[in-house]
Amino acid sequence: MSCSHFSSFSGFSMFLAAGLLASFSHTDARADSVLIKQVQIISGDQAKVSVPKDVLIRDGKIHQIASNLSKAATKADRQIDARGQFLIPGLIDSHVHLDGVPGYAAPQAKDEAMLLQARKQMPRSYAYFGFTTVLDLTGDPAFIAKWNAEPAAPTAHFCAPVTIPNGYPAVWMGKELQFQVQGTKYMLFDPAQANVYPASFDPAMHTPQAVVTSAKKDGANCIKVFYETGFGAQKNLPVPSVALIQAVVQHAKNLKMPVYLHGNSQAAYEFALKTGVTTLVHGMWHEAKNVEQFANQQRIEQIADEITRAGISVQPTIQVLYGEQEELNPDFFQHPAVAHAIPAKLASWYQSEAGQWMRNLLAEEVAKENKSPAEMYQAIKAMYAKPLATVARMTKQLNQRGAQLLFGSDTPSGPFYTQFPGINGRWEMDRWLETGISLPQLFRALTIQNARALGLADTVGSVEVGKQADLLLLKRNPLLDVGAYDSITQVILRGKVHQRDSLSAQRIQAE
Repeated sequence: MSCSHFSSFSGFSMFLAAGLLASFSHTDARADSVLIKQVQIISGDQAKVSVPKDVLIRDGKIHQIASNLSKAATKADRQIDARGQFLIPGLIDSHVHLDGVPGYAAPQAKDEAMLLQARKQMPRSYAYFGFTTVLDLTGDPAFIAKWNAEPAAPTAHFCAPVTIPNGYPAVWMGKELQFQVQGTKYMLFDPAQANVYPASFDPAMHTPQAVVTSAKKDGANCIKVFYETGFGAQKNLPVPSVALIQAVVQHAKNLKMPVYLHGNSQAAYEFALKTGVTTLVHGMWHEAKNVEQFANQQRIEQIADEITRAGISVQPTIQVLYGEQEELNPDFFQHPAVAHAIPAKLASWYQSEAGQWMRNLLAEEVAKENKSPAEMYQAIKAMYAKPLATVARMTKQLNQRGAQLLFGSDTPSGPFYTQFPGINGRWEMDRWLETGISLPQLFRALTIQNARALGLADTVGSVEVGKQADLLLLKRNPLLDVGAYDSITQVILRGKVHQRDSLSAQRIQAE
């Protein structure tokens, strides 16, 4: 997990489609071909609502789009009367961490049934909230393959995490283990730390070119690098040199692999400008964290100009800050959407003494004296006010200049149950709108722009013949109302139709 902000700041129905077959249930996922009748399509860069069209899905792809297709002529297995509904591309979240159950850190045999249920639900939770493609920014090839074998899981892609010894995040593994685990397979040889490597470490196998080539061979879509100077007990961490990351970027570009940089401070943004990375995967939360003397908050507007001119994309990831403070919200589990994301057994555990461990750690940071739950919640919101104001300001500046903003939720940024799959991305949408980003901009960032950034625009991101049938049917128009993303009726994953309700965590309790 990225532990992005926690590790850097606090120390640690109108109606269902008319004519929908009465038997259309969870078993619809077995349908080989589907004809969607008279649906209004929204897609592309200049997204607008089409006149009603018929869409034929066959063999997992969009086979035909026309004004009038018949079930008999197309020999479709299923037909959906979608009059009054909207068909859009499935949503893309390009910043997730898929392995592990958020907030669960100490496995115990008595929890295994609960954890099995949680692991089964997590892919469904992404799909329930409309996400049909996800990018794991620190993924393992074997885990990604297992994830993609699940029938109701969004298609997952992954970045290879390129690290240096004793830096973030390798330092969390320990001085010795960092050289042994699969997660450091792509560790660079850092000339500045030449004496820390074990004798078994072959520098020739860990040059920028060798590491990037290995990642590409393993199926990675992208490279992730890190600029993080530390937090809590782990401070003053080494960061890679500009020259080292410039070499990584050059080799990655030669292989058509984007380079994502973990960095949420002004210093990290300066590093991005010097190294030429493709995308910054966090908003700027800290304008004064380890910056050079000449750099201060007055540079924010100038940096926004420079980031825009350099063509570096940015993921604001604002919701993770809210998610961290929500750990102290006594009413969090009363939010109606939470029950659709988090299975009831897991939600109960989160509210138990064992499940409140991270909440209690945050509480110690917020207040040393006794306070009521409501007072604790207000105290942590006050603590997060400054970084939230900074990231909002930078996001507005970037947006006003026309910088490319890519949608990524950083789900989860750390051991936070308040950043659960799917729902965390849905709340990130609200955060974007609060900074002045428009609904059409949000729609494009969730679909075609993310697809292009990942090199997947020939496969997903728009409603076009020949593309993978990852689609959503909605009751309302998402170009006019963000609540439209709450009106999903069907989620189509690789051509298989799932009624949204079948993906809810409430449904898994009965299975």
